[in-house]
Amino acid sequence: MKVVNLTPHEVKVFDDNDVVIKTYSSAGMARASQVDTPVDNVDGVLVVSTSYGEVTGLLEPTEGVVYIVSIITLNAAKAHGRTTKDLLVTSDPVYDDEGRVIGCRAFARVR
Repeated sequence: MKVVNLTPHEVKVFDDNDVVIKTYSSAGMARASQVDTPVDNVDGVLVVSTSYGEVTGLLEPTEGVVYIVSIITLNAAKAHGRTTKDLLVTSDPVYDDEGRVIGCRAFARVR
């Protein structure tokens, strides 16, 4: 199975011993447009309703290929009727000593 990373950053996958077992360089960028509509104010902070438009940069499903995308891109693609069986998002994040995400331990399929 070929894995294509369509996020703007490198994706590192770690094993249970915190060793990097796979690294996927960015091979492009799939994105969804976002529209925020003001709907409320909570404690002086604006609350918006967010909707997502068409996805750009997402390749068509191809036999034997899966694509790493953001959860926003996956949800927007799904909302616009595209199959998501070939789309993966990162799961089980791995953090550095300062609490920054540096990778993941798994991928997830969202149905």
